[in-house]
Amino acid sequence: MKGKILIVDDDANMRESVNDNLEVEGYETAQASSAAEAVAQVKRTQFDVILMDYNLTDGTGIDAIQKIRALNSESQILMITAHANLDTALKAIQESVDDFLTKPVNFDHLKRAIAKSLEKMRLKQDLKSANDKNLRLSAMKSKFMSMASHDLSNSLMTLQVSFEMLAQSIKPDDEQVKKMRYISSGIGQISRLIEDLVDWASIEQGKFRLETNLFDAGSLVEETAVGPAARATVRGLTLKTELQPGLPTIAADKKRLSQVLNNLLENAIRHTPKGGTVTMSAEKAVDNGVECVRFAVRDTGDGIAPEEVGKLFQSFYQGESASGGGRLGLGLSISREIVDSHGGRIWVESAGLGQGAAFLFTVPVGKA
Repeated sequence: MKGKILIVDDDANMRESVNDNLEVEGYETAQASSAAEAVAQVKRTQFDVILMDYNLTDGTGIDAIQKIRALNSESQILMITAHANLDTALKAIQESVDDFLTKPVNFDHLKRAIAKSLEKMRLKQDLKSANDKNLRLSAMKSKFMSMASHDLSNSLMTLQVSFEMLAQSIKPDDEQVKKMRYISSGIGQISRLIEDLVDWASIEQGKFRLETNLFDAGSLVEETAVGPAARATVRGLTLKTELQPGLPTIAADKKRLSQVLNNLLENAIRHTPKGGTVTMSAEKAVDNGVECVRFAVRDTGDGIAPEEVGKLFQSFYQGESASGGGRLGLGLSISREIVDSHGGRIWVESAGLGQGAAFLFTVPVGKA
């Protein structure tokens, strides 16, 4: 059978005529002469398409559709009437009617309308099935990431403690000291990866939270610059800070904003060649009519291709110019979530490859 169709019309001759033609076409059909009978039929049977006359003995087709929609939102409904007008058409559309036909009905036209409605219904069903599958896969992925990051954190803690105990129990020579630094650096890198996974999993599960306090925006920049400044020096770079005088106090999660700045600084240092400059700044600004502090990390490095700009804040995205670094492509997506959670916005500016880049974000000024 092509599909199940319910024919609702108070004209017996009309019902029989449509019924006979549809049966010849291979459809399974049922009939109803009133709104009450139609509702009773829908309670018993799931119909693919319902052909609904507007004028019925116990009310209008619109009345019947309202009752049917309370029971079934999936059936495709075609309204058929001999008294077509704009008001009737609008009422039909408001009740999720899929098509509107006038009597006398051309059967070829009716067949095309039914075929279109069935195709629309199947597409909706396919889309719902795909969405349900994606939701299940997303839930499984989030659960896996959460469990994996938890287990990795425990294993890394054991490794870290063991390494520190070993380091304290021996007197290493110069070559061993060099190797121990490599190990310590590797442990630190794995720790950052796990932290990214933990944050991403909490975001996916809707468990990401902020701890808001009042603090000076300038102190955030100065304190955050200490660690990256040492790494920049090792790579032969200059790291500068520029603070506008009189920066306002902001109400935010200082640890999380420091995480954003560290992510941006790490990217800038990684993508800026020896002899380059990375500048971290903060200034007063107004964004979309809201007073805020605008933070920025600018570099003189690799730059960003125009086609990559819109993808950078996607989870797990690593640009074409990504040069290793052992990251998962989560830093910028996590940074966006942190900034969004503060009511700010984050974006990137670059004139193109080889022209450096600037990552900027705003944090509204407010009271804790």
